[in-house]
Amino acid sequence: MQPYSNKAEMGRENDFSRLEINLPGCLENYRYFRGKLEPYTRLLVLVKANAYGHGAAEFAHLMEDAGADYLAVAYPVEGVELRQAGIRTPVLVLTAGTDFFPEIIENNLEPGIPNLCTLKALCAELGCRGITGFPIHIKLDTGMHRLGFMTSEIDGLLEYLDGNRSVEVKSIYSHLAAAEDPDSDDFTLGQIRMFRENADRISGSLGYRPLYHILNSAGIERFPRYQFDMVRLGIGIYGISALPGGYLNCRRQKSRRQFKYRFSITPCL
Repeated sequence: MQPYSNKAEMGRENDFSRLEINLPGCLENYRYFRGKLEPYTRLLVLVKANAYGHGAAEFAHLMEDAGADYLAVAYPVEGVELRQAGIRTPVLVLTAGTDFFPEIIENNLEPGIPNLCTLKALCAELGCRGITGFPIHIKLDTGMHRLGFMTSEIDGLLEYLDGNRSVEVKSIYSHLAAAEDPDSDDFTLGQIRMFRENADRISGSLGYRPLYHILNSAGIERFPRYQFDMVRLGIGIYGISALPGGYLNCRRQKSRRQFKYRFSITPCL
């Protein structure tokens, strides 16, 4: 395949494939997933990567108006942009890093904490500012092996949190590696067991119980009994389903010169 010689050529090529998002359809998807939850279960919607390329601010406002309890972004800069756009819903920063704590603090964002190094760096910044009770979210590694505290690292975490007034743990979470794959259900259930055991250890040491969440979009559909206190809705909000068929609703339109895959994105009920 020959590389594009210029942006105009690349643009012409892209004219042959379009993904059109129907925002009212996304609201239907939101209601579809919300309908699978217990009344007390909170719903977090991911708007990372500019809402998967469809406009983070506009989409965040749509989800906020729909009643989403939390929003989540990948990086601090995305959370700052949401605050600048007037979003008031709590925002979890999944990959907080250690370089942007001032922006996180000043914009009332809530960082995910995957290791002790990140936690210590945050507490140092909070200490300099005289801040106590700052909201954080503890990420556990239960098998995804991307980020998070391993079981062997929890004792060190608990020792550091003991008597620490700088932070308040708002939630404990993990990520399922293969919730969409029936052949991996034993592995998924093992992840959930490990998550519950380790989250309970942390809660017992803290003396209070943060929110628990491990289900992603596929998990909401396939493992609803493990919804705990909150679930995280990502690609499912755009109509991608883990159930047979793969889509909540998809229409293919044929024109004289091209095919368009248009996702009207309404649930199959």
